[in-house]
Amino acid sequence: MRSSRCVRSKPWRIPMNIPFHRRVLLAGLLVVLLFCAEASAQKYGEVDKVAPSPKAPQGQTLEWTSAQGKSYWYRLPHQINPKKPPNLVLMLHGTGLTWGWAFWNYPISNGGFRRNDIVIAPEGMTPGGGDTFNFIQGKPDGDHIAGLIRHFKSKFPIDKVYVYGHSQGAFFCYWFAGAYTELVDGIVAHAGNVLSVNHNKLAKDKVAIGILHGKADAVVSVECAYRTEKIYKQQGYKKIKMSIVEGLTERSGHWPLPTQVAEMFDWLDQVNADSPQLALKVALSELAKNSPDLTIVSSSAYKAKSLARRERGDEGKALRATIEKIFEFLEEVQSAHASSIQQAQEASKSAKKGSFQPWMAHFRIVHASFSGSTSWRKSLKSLVSSATKQQRAIDAALSVISNKLNRRTLRQAVTVLQKSVLASNAEDLELTFRRMAQDPPAGTQDEDFSGYRQLSATRDPLIQEGRSTAAEITASMARDFRVANPELFTDE
Repeated sequence: MRSSRCVRSKPWRIPMNIPFHRRVLLAGLLVVLLFCAEASAQKYGEVDKVAPSPKAPQGQTLEWTSAQGKSYWYRLPHQINPKKPPNLVLMLHGTGLTWGWAFWNYPISNGGFRRNDIVIAPEGMTPGGGDTFNFIQGKPDGDHIAGLIRHFKSKFPIDKVYVYGHSQGAFFCYWFAGAYTELVDGIVAHAGNVLSVNHNKLAKDKVAIGILHGKADAVVSVECAYRTEKIYKQQGYKKIKMSIVEGLTERSGHWPLPTQVAEMFDWLDQVNADSPQLALKVALSELAKNSPDLTIVSSSAYKAKSLARRERGDEGKALRATIEKIFEFLEEVQSAHASSIQQAQEASKSAKKGSFQPWMAHFRIVHASFSGSTSWRKSLKSLVSSATKQQRAIDAALSVISNKLNRRTLRQAVTVLQKSVLASNAEDLELTFRRMAQDPPAGTQDEDFSGYRQLSATRDPLIQEGRSTAAEITASMARDFRVANPELFTDE
């Protein structure tokens, strides 16, 4: 009979009763086995640094840095078809490891793993052992991964979002699926354990939970997998699969399982077929929040509308009627934002030419949500055109200071930021400067950031003012929508 205890076991060690010379040989063999992939793969400093964009090289390992200053590797498929968009797969490492771990232990670089998807291997935010960082259940790590997901979705057409975690990364996976449900469709938690999780209604309907564990795992007991499966079943999750891998030793039971991980991802594909009902639930779940993300509402509503065309009978009519209400809301909130921006723009005509105004921050915050709308582009045609050009300039500046940082390129990037008042990605450059200013990189000095600091001191209060205006309009109109349509939120 299985023990009911679920504990993180002590790491396996070479038995001391083995003769010393044999222990040395065995230790060397273990190092070779565990890190042979690293020896034959690309190493840090060898990977090209290229910002994620449709123009980035496809089918090869690339490196970039997140807005929080964390390096990550990623690979784009050889072809990205908007009509059949790729999935986004995030591979999260465990304690004492780094972002290169997934690419060294899974055939990502050559397309052997998730060939047709976009695969990212990020770094955690929480300090771990030595120079490593962990993924810990909390806002810093959660916002970091959520930010990466949003960033890639802003650059590429994305279908599903899957998150794989190994060991500590798996612990984080369970938590992330409950805390950021609207952003994730499925997880593969390998050698982990479920701790504190928000088991919300949307997660139970939407997120597929893949539990993978080696039976002989000497680091995280297999009992954690059995316990986790029991918890998710009791909570009423609709998509659960557990795979316990037999035949492994204590030395291998906790480590990479490429075949079994690939099979678990195949299962995620099978159970994550789209339905208009689920897409509608995602939109309504977001609208139920005090501060809904309009990008999520909009993308989910469009998906629901497209899928609902196949629905027949009274149920299909009712479904399409509800979806239409959401589109009416989106048109109204879009119009309210556009009107507010236009009025503020008109009122600021007497301001000093080139000065930053709160309405500019308002525009760049909501533009990402409405950029696909024809009516939005028509009502703010000149602003949209300028924003597109400025976004390209921001991307170019980020690329330059990431690959060739010196005092001259730094000054040029500050100038780009100063002029790019409407670019939705300006925040990426602002965060990069903020990080660098706190700890100036090699080739720069503290005084080199004085121009950025002056710009930031002037703009930050105005950006916050514009952000507050945008949030107030969205929150107020979402609240009115909930009051006018209480029947849509009875199950939320």
